[in-house]
Amino acid sequence: MVTGKDTGTVGDFFESYARILGLMLLGYILIMLFSTPSMIIAKSVTTIGTELSYDTGTELAVRTKIDFGSNAHMQAFTPQIGDWIWIGTDYADDSLKETLGADVLLLRRYSQPGKIIDLLLMQSHNRSSFHPPIVCYPALGYTIEEEGREFITLQNASWAADRWMQTNESVGAPTIAVKKLVVVKSSETGEIAERQVVLYFYVKGNVLAKDTVTMIRVSGCAPVTEQYDSLLNREKEFMAETFPYLFEMSEREPRIFTLLASGSLRDKGALLLLLLAPLAVIFYPELKAVKRRWTASKQQEE
Repeated sequence: MVTGKDTGTVGDFFESYARILGLMLLGYILIMLFSTPSMIIAKSVTTIGTELSYDTGTELAVRTKIDFGSNAHMQAFTPQIGDWIWIGTDYADDSLKETLGADVLLLRRYSQPGKIIDLLLMQSHNRSSFHPPIVCYPALGYTIEEEGREFITLQNASWAADRWMQTNESVGAPTIAVKKLVVVKSSETGEIAERQVVLYFYVKGNVLAKDTVTMIRVSGCAPVTEQYDSLLNREKEFMAETFPYLFEMSEREPRIFTLLASGSLRDKGALLLLLLAPLAVIFYPELKAVKRRWTASKQQEE
């Protein structure tokens, strides 16, 4: 049972620190109002980026369209990407899975007349056993000749017609950053026998599977005695065309303040109460003093 003395002690404490408590409450409410619903609910955010263990500032928020951890989803992946046609054979086998440290893997070859590009989709459920391209290519006998980063523009094509890009014309075509490797394999005489241009990025950010690694990679063979620019541009275009089959852009959420202020009368009332609550706490000592004076004057009148 709470005694009058206890109640008085609690009341005195609250009155003494009302302003501090009110300002803290106001700060929390303002943070909440200028956050998005997903920030409050703490949904997992999926991003794509060039580095697995840290962010570079070039990450792009997306929603995945396929389950990279499902063999069935992988095998059902589209056989045609733009003008590129799957030649009908998957090249993934147990030895390649072991080399990459992958649990689920799809390796397909897409072709146009006189042009071939390989697409790799893979997921590993053990980060420690995963072998990134900078490790796996040397393990396969290649030498890394060049390492860098490229940017691919995702055009505002029909795949985005019913998403936020349509209603936000001020937003230009987004870009994704990808890692680039140029690797070569030499013959017994020391001459370059094969050159490949490789582009890849990681899908990351799922807090429910933080040890899972998902990677998207495209690669192709470049002439050993010529520049590889034409192949690089072809791979960038292919990856841009592949993107809408794998992902969709993450919608831009409005702030909670905007949702309440532009909502129904009940929403506006909730917003007003949220803003008034900390003010009531801040001015609690003054309100209590007014109540005391009112009570004293009533008692004198009686």
